[in-house]
Amino acid sequence: MSEIPVIDLAPYFAGTEGGKTAVSQQIRRACEEIGFFTIANHGIPQEVILAAHTAVSTFFDLPQADKNTVIAPGGLGYIRVGGENLAASLDLAQITDVKESLNLMLPVSDDIWPNQPDNLRGDCLRYYKALIALAADLMRLFALALDMPETFFDDKINDPRTILRLLNYPPLQGEVQAGQTRAGAHTDYGTLTILWSPDSRGLQAQDRSGQWVDVVAPSEHFIINIGDLMMNWTNDRWISTLHQVAPHPETTGKRRQSIAFFHNPNPDALIEVIDTCISADHPPKYAPILAKHHLEMKIAKSLGEQVKL
Repeated sequence: MSEIPVIDLAPYFAGTEGGKTAVSQQIRRACEEIGFFTIANHGIPQEVILAAHTAVSTFFDLPQADKNTVIAPGGLGYIRVGGENLAASLDLAQITDVKESLNLMLPVSDDIWPNQPDNLRGDCLRYYKALIALAADLMRLFALALDMPETFFDDKINDPRTILRLLNYPPLQGEVQAGQTRAGAHTDYGTLTILWSPDSRGLQAQDRSGQWVDVVAPSEHFIINIGDLMMNWTNDRWISTLHQVAPHPETTGKRRQSIAFFHNPNPDALIEVIDTCISADHPPKYAPILAKHHLEMKIAKSLGEQVKL
């Protein structure tokens, strides 16, 4: 696959059975072939997105001492440049990532939600809540794509542990070191990720043949990829795709920013292979596991510290 599929959600939101079926079939193909797609007509106003992005830029422009006030354990709050190695979550040896991040969860708390800039809490909270609703819609489409009832996932995601991650990749100065990435090759840990960036150049996903495919999306689209828990649920029918942010010749010397929303099931949701993904030729590959135990293991590897959810 040389391009990431674009899926229009308008037929789904129209509410017709035909529209739901058409969109879910497109999602099925994308998740089976590469595990990445972009979505148009997702229903979130552009002004909500841009307000959150402005807050992101303003936060990362703050003095280092101000950003350090929301450093917290367990991968939450502020993580400085070089403080994370995503490739380590897959036990891959790689240079630490050249990025800093602010990692937010609900409910709002002073230890991880900064007090400045003044507009950050309001604008990011509005964006955060819109993505929680969008993720629930996507999970219903996932259920249909897997030939399950539309509400199959509802009781497994009604108290989800979601994370909103604001990302800033500083310019790479001088000659780029061999093997250096802005975010190392990794898979995401949960059910799905919703990513927005004003410029996605540098983001790459690995297809089934092992080739890196550029993930390109206009700023009015979201980029969606599935995570490891969804791959477990589907018995490897759907791909939790290896992806990275590589140096791009046109953006290496510039700051790069994005906002990632990581959707995870309820902590005590039992992740076991879905019935429609099991057959005589395809017995379950994964033992049942609680969502929180899977996530704790992955986050601990990337940070080099124990985590409890």
